[in-house]
Amino acid sequence: MPQQLVTPEEFLTKLGQCFSDPSSSNSVWLTHKRLTHSDDGDVAMTNDEKDGEDEQEYEVLIRCTHGDDKFSARIPATSLPSFHTLYGNLLKSSFAPLMRKRDKKKEKARAEALAKKRKEVYTDVVLGNEGKRGKGRRQRMRKIAAQKKKESERERLENLAAKQKAGGEI
Repeated sequence: MPQQLVTPEEFLTKLGQCFSDPSSSNSVWLTHKRLTHSDDGDVAMTNDEKDGEDEQEYEVLIRCTHGDDKFSARIPATSLPSFHTLYGNLLKSSFAPLMRKRDKKKEKARAEALAKKRKEVYTDVVLGNEGKRGKGRRQRMRKIAAQKKKESERERLENLAAKQKAGGEI
């Protein structure tokens, strides 16, 4: 089937039909391209292009291929933002059912575990008076090691927060 040039509104409706067709197992191919040639088929080559500041606004050619069905639309530069809004909404609504569902329960459990860990970092280990020598020495040494580990983790978190704050201000 030859390629059809349709209006932007028709393009969006046909694209919506391509996505909503459940019987088709064909892929949908979308391409965007800046249209640089003039209507007479000649490419405009000027010295302005060397400067890198091209003030001319170009149309965008957007194509869709769905199996044997091919259609395209020319979008003028002036209506490009509104077209992209509609196009983005169509893509989001079409892809949303196909996306993998997030497991919110696991995310919540991870967030709670992280919050609990951060809270534990800021609570000190109670050493007690007994056990410098003799029976409770091992327990005391473990508690001292745990306290040192918490202090180093606190320092690491504070340095990380300071770096993020400094990076955000720049």
